[in-house]
Amino acid sequence: MSIVAKVGAAMQVLFGTIAEEAGKKTGVIVRQRKFTYFSLAKTFVLGFLQKPNASDAELAQMAVQCGADVTPQAVEQRHTPQLAAFLKEIFREATALIIGSAKSLAPILDRSTSVIAIDSTTVTLPDGMEEEYRGCGGNHEGGKASLKLQTELDLRSGALNPIEIEPGRSPDSATSRQYASWLAGSLRISDLGYFNLGVFAAMALAKAYFLSRLQFKTGVMLPDGSAINILQWLSKQTGPIVDRMVLLGNVHRLPARLIAWRLPPEQAAERRRRLRLDSRSKRDREPSAERLAWCDWTILVTNVPVEMLSPQEAIVLYRARWQIELDIRSIKVTLGMEMIHC
Repeated sequence: MSIVAKVGAAMQVLFGTIAEEAGKKTGVIVRQRKFTYFSLAKTFVLGFLQKPNASDAELAQMAVQCGADVTPQAVEQRHTPQLAAFLKEIFREATALIIGSAKSLAPILDRSTSVIAIDSTTVTLPDGMEEEYRGCGGNHEGGKASLKLQTELDLRSGALNPIEIEPGRSPDSATSRQYASWLAGSLRISDLGYFNLGVFAAMALAKAYFLSRLQFKTGVMLPDGSAINILQWLSKQTGPIVDRMVLLGNVHRLPARLIAWRLPPEQAAERRRRLRLDSRSKRDREPSAERLAWCDWTILVTNVPVEMLSPQEAIVLYRARWQIELDIRSIKVTLGMEMIHC
């Protein structure tokens, strides 16, 4: 099937089955008159894609093209909480319609049942939506209201999982995606926002794998249970890449591999510069000397056995997280969303 045919089939699903299920779920149409689930979805989705600030009159013109001969007043009457829920449901399911490949995109990915990169982004909203979507506020220029899009990309196929929409102020560590059902043999790649030893322990219990950077101040012990100062310990290791078994957390004592390498001086200096800016902005103080010294290293932790993933391959896979950032940026640019950071 050609890419044009695949896209056409996806659009039929979006404005067919997905629109109908979203309509029934949200009760957006009580008595059908001129608008159907399908024409209502097309009117607002295509209308706002064409012009993000489209007026009711312009949306009414789009409605005519979509098979609903309605007035601007009829469009105005559709601006209800039910419509917002309807469009939210359609958006969530539409993001998963990105066409994935039936074949793995790289041989290294075939070693896991799935390889999921998880990340989030925040979108500003009008202040009037603060009650439902509380924003970051403070010094983060996030405003009173914002929403967060929790996004998962399957690196094996290139397909997105349905996006979860949460309040902008909600931390990544608390997202419901942290507690999804993990398939045995699957691998999740995440950044520090999702670092949670309890979650990692649950994944290991389900025979799933994690790959993450190590959170600053996390307790690290050698397999015999002796605690170590991670920076002092790393400085005594030999070779360009450190790959050792450790226990993570003073309570969890989770068995994991620690993979670390020292950054070139210019990269470490850039990390320190960004860290200082972030610390001044959010906490109005300089980072500690220990935290600045941490910038000399990139430290990963994983429970993938070495025979399944070498340290060099772990580094390559973790760097592949940039792909989900590109996908998120593409979605936001397409929808005309303003990008902020909380």
